[in-house]
Amino acid sequence: MRIGRIIAKAAIKDDKNTTWFPSYGAEVRGGTAFSFVRISHTLIASPLMERPDVAVILNQPSFDRFENQVKEAGLLIYNGDLVQRAPACASLQALKLPLNKIALECDNIKVANTVALGALCAARPQILKRECVIEVLKETFGRQDLVSQNIKAFYKGEKLVLSSREKQW
Repeated sequence: MRIGRIIAKAAIKDDKNTTWFPSYGAEVRGGTAFSFVRISHTLIASPLMERPDVAVILNQPSFDRFENQVKEAGLLIYNGDLVQRAPACASLQALKLPLNKIALECDNIKVANTVALGALCAARPQILKRECVIEVLKETFGRQDLVSQNIKAFYKGEKLVLSSREKQW
């Protein structure tokens, strides 16, 4: 939920229209929760969407439920530490990242989602501006240690994607 809210707030800071639509479902505590974020330069008629362009997936149950909903040729960022298989759709740009491992390097397993956020910004810079995201991270996490951990996690996620691009060339 938090990463969705951060994305929505960063888009607003960039003067984009946005909606954030959380869903906790009928699951018990600890079950799959998700949110949809829609970002546009034009007015948004509905927060709902049939097939998102991008999905950030942090665990196996969410992967099983949502991987097939991403648009063809869309971006799928997923936690390679917890997801046990590759996406079925070959046309997706799939980024399997060691989100938990990197979060632990930042001294807080809870920043795995922020690692994914950094990867998203590097993979799709037209969606979110780095400076807007950093500003929202500072506003969201009041304690300096949490701000530092999240900014470190963001940059590590960004670096993962940027360094993998360099290796491809």
